[in-house]
Amino acid sequence: MLAREALRDFVDGAISDARNAGRMIAVLVIGLKRTDRLAALLGPAPDRVIDEVVAVLLPALRRDDRLVRLSDEKLCMILPGLRVEAQASLAANKAATLLDAPVEVDGAQISVRPVIGISLFPDHGNTAEMLVVNADIAERIARSRDLSQYFFHQDDHSDFHAYLGLDAALREALRANQLEVHYQPKINLATGNCNSVEGLLRWNASGHGHIPPGVIIRLAEASGLIGALTTWIANTIVRHQGEWRRSGIDISSSINLSTINLADSDLPDVFGQIIGTWRADPTLITLEITESSTIGDEEHSLAVLRRLKELGIKLSVDDFGTGYSSLSYVKRFPLDELKIDRLFVQHMLNSATDQAIVRSVLDLARNFNLSVVAEGVEDAGTLEALQQMGCHYAQGFHISRAIPPAALLEWIERWNRR
Repeated sequence: MLAREALRDFVDGAISDARNAGRMIAVLVIGLKRTDRLAALLGPAPDRVIDEVVAVLLPALRRDDRLVRLSDEKLCMILPGLRVEAQASLAANKAATLLDAPVEVDGAQISVRPVIGISLFPDHGNTAEMLVVNADIAERIARSRDLSQYFFHQDDHSDFHAYLGLDAALREALRANQLEVHYQPKINLATGNCNSVEGLLRWNASGHGHIPPGVIIRLAEASGLIGALTTWIANTIVRHQGEWRRSGIDISSSINLSTINLADSDLPDVFGQIIGTWRADPTLITLEITESSTIGDEEHSLAVLRRLKELGIKLSVDDFGTGYSSLSYVKRFPLDELKIDRLFVQHMLNSATDQAIVRSVLDLARNFNLSVVAEGVEDAGTLEALQQMGCHYAQGFHISRAIPPAALLEWIERWNRR
């Protein structure tokens, strides 16, 4: 096993060799989850657990591979001399398989759940520091999305600042009620009126400016704040619904859920309590999920969604058509609505393929008695085409960007008077 102090020298040397030989290097950051909470509290110390994990992994390494302990919860594996990217994925699969069985420490059976982030030379960096940092970002993303492994992508680097201390700032913003929810209107294409919106999170972080919603969610997932954040968002949206109702208008509102939310068996109880607290109409609440959000444990997710439906809440699939098994998803899950991904909507006037996809989603929805929302409507021609095709709802910049709650009722009144 390589000492941490020697990590940089080893990787930089491997990079030099890889350049000369035209080969690749993979850096894997392996994060460990203690899945048994009681064992995590009362069982062996973390350093004893990771020592045993190292003992399990070392015999599986090739002669030139190296393993480095980064902390009591993370290891780094360096795989030099690779010919293709698939070799890195196979190595990650092998490590995950070896750690699938509980490790024995001081007579106790300890379950660990490896989460592996992968970066590659030369695609993701040309120094030891860049490769390890990018593999760590990939591990955090894999953890937040409940994936066993994840390859770093260059687009992920724009989120790097989210891992440099903003978790504490988010915790404080949540405590001090410094977050906001803005609303993007959706219009009913049959009537032309607006009576539904999607709630979108906003955070103007001190010293960082406006943080993209996707970064906030991934940060909350990685730092264990996603449950509290989702509860705050849901409470805020349902409270606003009550205020709008007292002003004489019922507005249906959509709330986005993350993968980790669906893994929480208490989620239906949380929403039941929110509905009771604000005396809300649950049929005015729509929860948006993605097709990929249930891949981790589909049966558990299905049970959670059924309990939410029993409360009277509606369920929608966001970004529909981009997932791994769209038809199977519609067949199995208790859905009310499909949202056509903006990638298909934005170019449908100029792309016969995209237009065929939109028509196929509409046909599928009619067969299953589901409503359809088209996202990404950015011009009048697209809006008119969707109306002629029988789409139910539309949202996008042509209609309105997300606006603060204080301005929403005035916008709706103005729009509905058109």
